[in-house]
Parts: sequence; C-alpha cells; structure tokens
Amino acid sequence: MVDKIVELAHKRFAQSEEAESQGRTERLDDIKFVRLGEQWPDAVKRDRERPGAERPMLTINRLFTFRNQVINEIRQNSPSIKCRPVDDDADVDTAKVLQGLIRHIQSASSADIAYDTAVEWQIDTGLGYFRIMTDYCDPDSFDQDIVIKRVVDPNKVYFDPDSTDPDGSDAKWALSLRTLTEMISRTIP
Repeated sequence: MVDKIVELAHKRFAQSEEAESQGRTERLDDIKFVRLGEQWPDAVKRDRERPGAERPMLTINRLFTFRNQVINEIRQNSPSIKCRPVDDDADVDTAKVLQGLIRHIQSASSADIAYDTAVEWQIDTGLGYFRIMTDYCDPDSFDQDIVIKRVVDPNKVYFDPDSTDPDGSDAKWALSLRTLTEMISRTIP
C-alpha cells in the first residue's frame, strides 16, 4: 500500500516539477532580489568585477520598504474567515455558532502566524500557502482537532499542473513534501 502511494506521489511530483520549473526559478530570483538585495545579474557582476575594469555596483533596495508597508497594513487588517447566512434557508444562529467555532480554531492554532507567513511569501513571490488539517489532541487519543498551520516554504508545495483557476481551487491534488515525508516516516518501520 505504501509503495503505491509513494509511486503515485513520485509520478505527480515529476508532472508538477516539469510544469512549474520556470516559475520556481523565477520565484527564487524574486526572493534574492527582494530579501537579499541581489539585484545585479551574474553576467553584469562579472563584467564589473573584472580586474582592471572594476566599477561600483550600488544596490539601493527601495522595494523592501514598500513590501514591508503592504505586509504591515495586512497585519493590521488581518484576514479572517467569516460565516454569513446567504439564502432564505440559512439560519443566522447556526452561522453564529460556526463563526465561534472557526474563531476558536484560529485562536488555538495561532492562525495569524500562518496567515502572515502566507502573505509574506505571496508578496515576495506571488505564492503563499497555509494548511487546514486535523491533528490528534494527544498521543493516546483518537480525538482530533482542526488546526491551521503555516507553510514555511511554499517551494515545497507542488500543485496539479492541470489546474486552471488562479487560486488552485480546481486542483485535483497537491503535494507537500514535508507532509509526504512525515507520512512515510510514520508508516515505514
């Protein structure tokens, strides 16, 4: 059973990696540009650092300031999940109960950290994720809680290349290399 899951994961990973390789390279360049200030292409650097032809390479990273303005504004107006009844059959009281449950899940999960991490990656590279999943309440119990977790590195998430919606909502599958590694390590003695 595990072998079939691993084989399917390898196949899907290869499909996604092939489809996204250029985008991933561009996102790494974006990170270098915004976070590290590496704004000079390698060819230009070599030309300017050539013995006898040394020229200054000034880097004034104004983008970082604007990036931080946007991130701080989003943190002040933090996104959250809202439940609203939308038609005549919907119950306002049920929506309030669901809203309370969601607020509890967000609070218990420290969802703000997950949202902030996703926002930073979204601004820097165009992609940012967080995960909504279940986790056991304690090691000796079968009870589970819904939790919101951050995705520290969105470059370890691989989506169905046949997805066409901008938000990926029509994807039939997605791989998280971290989750897959955790799952395999738990099942293989």
